[in-house]
Amino acid sequence: MTAPDNSPRQRSDLLVKDGPDAPAGTRAMLAETWSDPAGFVGWFSAVNHKTIARRFIVTTFVFFLLAGLLALVMRTQLARPGNRLVGPDLYDELFTLHGTTMMFLFAVPMMQAVASYLIPLMIGARSVAFPRMNAYAYWVFLFGGLTLYVAFALGAAPRAGWFSYVPLAGPDYATGKGTDIWAQMITFTELAALLEAVILITTILKMRAPGMSLNRLPLFAWATLVTQFMILFAMPSIMLASTALILDRLVGTQFYNPALGGDVLLWQHLFWFFGHPEVYLIFIPALGFMSSIIQTFARRPVVGYPAMVLSLIATAFLAFGLWVHHMFATTVPELGKSFFTAASVLIAVPSGVQIYCWLATLLTGRLQLKAPLLFVLAFFFVLVLGGMTGIMLGSVALDLQVHDTYFVVAHLHYVLIGGAVFPLFGAFYYWFPKVTGRLLGERLARWHFWLFFIGFNVTFFPMHWLGLHGMTRRIWTYPQGLGWGPMNMSATLGAYTMGAGVLLFLVNVLKSRGHGERSPADPWGASTLEWSVPSPPPPHNFDVLPVVHGRDPLWEPVRQPATVSGLAAGAREVLTTSALDAMPETRPLFPTPSIWPFLSAVATTVFFIGSIFTPTAVWWGSVPVGVAMVAWFWPRRGNNAIARALERLPWDDEVSRRTGDVPADAGEGPRVKLLEPGESDTAQAASTLEVRQLPSFGFSHRSLMWWATAGLMAIEGTVFAIAVAMYFYLRGVNAAWPMHAPPPGLLWGTVNTVILLASLWPNQLAKRAAERGDRVGARIWLSVCLAFAVAFLVVRGFEFAALNVMWYANAYGSIVWLLLGLHTTHLITDTVDTAVLAALLFTGPFEGKRLLDTSENAIYWYFVVLSWLPIYAVLYLAPRMHL
Repeated sequence: MTAPDNSPRQRSDLLVKDGPDAPAGTRAMLAETWSDPAGFVGWFSAVNHKTIARRFIVTTFVFFLLAGLLALVMRTQLARPGNRLVGPDLYDELFTLHGTTMMFLFAVPMMQAVASYLIPLMIGARSVAFPRMNAYAYWVFLFGGLTLYVAFALGAAPRAGWFSYVPLAGPDYATGKGTDIWAQMITFTELAALLEAVILITTILKMRAPGMSLNRLPLFAWATLVTQFMILFAMPSIMLASTALILDRLVGTQFYNPALGGDVLLWQHLFWFFGHPEVYLIFIPALGFMSSIIQTFARRPVVGYPAMVLSLIATAFLAFGLWVHHMFATTVPELGKSFFTAASVLIAVPSGVQIYCWLATLLTGRLQLKAPLLFVLAFFFVLVLGGMTGIMLGSVALDLQVHDTYFVVAHLHYVLIGGAVFPLFGAFYYWFPKVTGRLLGERLARWHFWLFFIGFNVTFFPMHWLGLHGMTRRIWTYPQGLGWGPMNMSATLGAYTMGAGVLLFLVNVLKSRGHGERSPADPWGASTLEWSVPSPPPPHNFDVLPVVHGRDPLWEPVRQPATVSGLAAGAREVLTTSALDAMPETRPLFPTPSIWPFLSAVATTVFFIGSIFTPTAVWWGSVPVGVAMVAWFWPRRGNNAIARALERLPWDDEVSRRTGDVPADAGEGPRVKLLEPGESDTAQAASTLEVRQLPSFGFSHRSLMWWATAGLMAIEGTVFAIAVAMYFYLRGVNAAWPMHAPPPGLLWGTVNTVILLASLWPNQLAKRAAERGDRVGARIWLSVCLAFAVAFLVVRGFEFAALNVMWYANAYGSIVWLLLGLHTTHLITDTVDTAVLAALLFTGPFEGKRLLDTSENAIYWYFVVLSWLPIYAVLYLAPRMHL
């Protein structure tokens, strides 16, 4: 196919003007436009959300299998007393890798991967919000996981457990590079998870099909949305904790060294503030699987939709108030423990509400007992048992008795496997035909279910008894005569039974992938939009975007379903809608496939791994990262031509003039019109929502980039809040503060505060110029703002040279350098971004989106300034006021 003419006057082949059954030519053009490039380089350039999601799913499942093999080795070692299959050091490595893989490389990434595939299909979109960032997140995740397992193969695996408690993980006890590699693996995986969270939040809130208001959002999408918001506020804690750990180990900071003002319990607070919400980051998406499967196989909508949504949100909030119940055996005040006991019991309430809603749905529906529903039904038995033992562990008295015993191991696995893996297997059987176009074999599926279900209970139920009989966690062998042998042998046999079930699942997948029964678009008679497209879906998902009339679009008795008309077929144009009511707002042009996300991930990997071996990698390693990122975001002239044509399209388009639509003025949003049959270009069976008159971009909350910027600010704001909390925690555990060292010089901090506050003036003028379309004014005031940023960095350099307390002196010096370093790092990042944007406004290819970028950069600059003010108050003012 020849490239389309992108001029505003000759562009008829760019536009989708047809009804639900788009003609073959349009469908072929859409498929070619949205397909990933072929060839070796094209494989690394892929950005289609389904391609990236499939890679994510396969990769995380491979990690799941590796973790399972490690578990089988551990269970074989513990099958009988006095076993010597592996030694204590190797057992510690296996234990650490098993837990780390399950928690960081499988559970959350798998849930995000499934959501990345399904959410655009489920909400009527053609892509996720930021397709290149989605690809970058995958490569970063892959390289992080490979780093851990390559280290294991080379004899440099971590041995301090998946939780890496200090001082065991500190420089005095964990020699070698294993713990450093573990800490950087955390950075890899959590960076990928945070990026995916921003992508999925923006996709759900801004790319839903017209009419899909929030009260019509599928429950799986609600579960995904709640989970991603939790990720934004939970994962910065473990990233900061692991950063402080690696700084203690590599450059001599003292965050966790009690001899110099640090505190080992600081690690536990930071880790479990992430670690307990982590359980619900795994559990809540599984609740979304449950709702989708139960609704379909009960043949009726889930009972109590509002209660289900409110329960998801309540669970998310309560999950952040439970972390200390992992620390009942520490010196936390008794009164504080009582509050966390209450929260541990209270969180069972929203979970119970959801269970009752599902049971009501099952009891009032017409059940079809297929494989997906079997795994869902197993959830009720396994998860309820795990939840009950969780409430038991919320009791301080009982927790002190069974702390660090196999009772806790049993509870953990009943919750995580029962609450996540069983629903996940149900989801695999449910959505496999949508992904592959083939149905999984039902007979093998039932064998898989029963082997896995029986094997699971035979494995983990005896561990309750082992814990009550005193068998401790992380034990590598045990002597005769304790009575533990029979129960451990039972657990080992159960583990192999589970392994056999997973093996049957793999056989079923491989067999069905090539020779399974072909699946129609909707083999289950489901209600959500992903089942309205062919199986597997085309690269563009929908030939024509739908308009939604209810919570269950495919079950709605709509006489005349509407579709969207007016989007480009020869360019990656999408529709964005309002966050609450899903009213059409803009039709932005999405980026094409690119090799730069992959190269950026490679540069990021070199940066992270290099910093393990030499701190200077932070300086020289940032250069290739910066170069790759700038090349990634630098606009291509071919795309600019399409963008300029599409931006001019609404205001001289014949159809727009004929339907009476005119450009919106600055104070009102653009208007769209629902054309009835006979009004549109061709007679159709359905009415069409004409969106051709919408602009290519919009400022503020109408912009996808605004939501990405808001997500970034939420992440960084959480990091700063936790860092400030670390400051006050360390101050609270030290009688002398600031540990016989004067606070940083007031002059330097005050000068920089004045500079930042003064920079708000040109920043605001640049934003206003961009929003009124004044390119000249935007680039001038952006350059002035850049000058203020450079001045701030120069003053900060003098301040670092003049600081009279070093990071290695004590915990006070460590936290001072951490706070100043964090702010300096993100200010340098924004300075580079401002410089690149100014260069584009002066010299580079230009289209209207550059004005949008200028506006969003201004919003982030406000955050840079506002995030400095509390740091200034904490570091410079509070010590002088004796607060």
